[in-house]
Amino acid sequence: MAKSFFMNTDNFSEIWEFLSSQLSQLKIEDKDILRTQLLIEEIFLRMVNKGHAAQINVQVTKNLFGKVQVRLSSEGASYNPLVEVSDWQDNDEDENYFSMMIINAHRDNLNWRHKDNLNVVTITVPGKSSVEKFLIAACVVGGLVCGVLMKEFLSPETISFVKETLIVPTQTMFLNALNLLIAPVIFLSIVGGVTNISTGSGTGKIGLKLMCRSFCLMTIAVLCSYGVAEIFFGTDATQIRTAHVTETEEPDFSPVQFIVDIIPCNLVSPVLDDKVLQILFVAIFFGTALNSLGDKVANLKELLGNLNDIFIRMLTLLMFFVPPVVFLAMMHLALDTAAETVMLITKLFVGELIVAALMIVVCSIFVRHVGKISPKPFLKKVPKLMPKAFATASSGAVMPNMVELCTNKLGISPKISSFAVPLNVTFNTAGSLICIVTTSVMFLRMYGVELDLYDFVLIAFLAMMFSFGAPDFISITTITGHFGVPMEIATLVFCIDALSDRLGTCVNVLSNMTSTLTLARTENLVDEKIYFGS
Repeated sequence: MAKSFFMNTDNFSEIWEFLSSQLSQLKIEDKDILRTQLLIEEIFLRMVNKGHAAQINVQVTKNLFGKVQVRLSSEGASYNPLVEVSDWQDNDEDENYFSMMIINAHRDNLNWRHKDNLNVVTITVPGKSSVEKFLIAACVVGGLVCGVLMKEFLSPETISFVKETLIVPTQTMFLNALNLLIAPVIFLSIVGGVTNISTGSGTGKIGLKLMCRSFCLMTIAVLCSYGVAEIFFGTDATQIRTAHVTETEEPDFSPVQFIVDIIPCNLVSPVLDDKVLQILFVAIFFGTALNSLGDKVANLKELLGNLNDIFIRMLTLLMFFVPPVVFLAMMHLALDTAAETVMLITKLFVGELIVAALMIVVCSIFVRHVGKISPKPFLKKVPKLMPKAFATASSGAVMPNMVELCTNKLGISPKISSFAVPLNVTFNTAGSLICIVTTSVMFLRMYGVELDLYDFVLIAFLAMMFSFGAPDFISITTITGHFGVPMEIATLVFCIDALSDRLGTCVNVLSNMTSTLTLARTENLVDEKIYFGS
């Protein structure tokens, strides 16, 4: 279905109301309608004022899978209204800051292209994520119950037949498709992460200070996560899956050879041989060179961004099959080692909660000793962001709220908050690291992998690099795969990630606010009357 109408400066308000009614008829929630209207307003103003469009054609569509999109198109020369505002030091108008926040907070839902003399911006309307999470949860429970009932009432021959003809082939096809996308997603997301960090840190000394604070919090998150994971899974977890691991002779570790092997001899072997460190090296090397060329390669950067969007969209399409795959995976799990594995997953969530609690203490100490101010108002006001962070599982979606809270409740100057919060959303991933490290260590212990100091450093390095752009489940399966754990864990990772990602987002927001506040304090840009006020 599709509905189309034209919007200009004269009928903007009328069309806005009409659009609201159209989205309501499509069962879109009020909060998502408001979010979409704000995006349409900002993009409309940019296309009219900077793109010199006389009118905008607005089309609302809903596809067979229930996804709702709003398409804005205008005739004229190529103009991308999604370009970020980066020169924050030369602009003190709050409207420009918050306009940038609106666009940046929803970049994953926006797409632009210029074709046949038309500038086209597509907005994917947020929503239904909670339905998908509930569906996955239902598949987890349903698969476990079905597996238990099969184990109780069916013969071993029948169970074996179901495994061989349904469960194993389905899982194999899904994992093959997933494996097909891992290398390009990692490469393109790391290149994007390098270019984004470089762009964000271009403001110089203040950017460097912010990134140092964020890196300290991320390092502490990794250390706490690894320590708790070792305590929880360092002994008994190895008993569950050790029998499934093929015995291989461990080569002697050579630090020199380890470093030498990071650099590939060609561009093909890292992908063909699943050499994760080599893919990372090429991506970082390529992204750094790309940044050094500046505006000369602006078109190439845009092309790489579009390619990243394509592969992420392919990944999104593949995720459509996650619920049935999860159902079969849980059924398979129940037929094998359900009780022990469920206990391990429970311990994992408890461990992540403990690390999250430790990060609250760490952030309080940072505010006290680095920001040199009482953390009590901070700990009182920041939790107001957590319900939305937990519900959306997206730091980007909470970004405008973080900027608003920084300015209105913590007394931080808009110059700092409007610069630091977006950069931190990209760079400060302490919460994601908790999920990646604890889950990776759990699976490594499940499969009897012994870890030493070098392995810990490698896990920490890979986790930090992947956290800048790759989805958590890609990060976890890639790290564990590097140590020989089979890809069959991917379906279980999906189930874990559905909850862990929400907790990680809350810690990301807490860490983001901590580094932003401490930076503002060192620059004397915090109004203490507002900070200590209600």
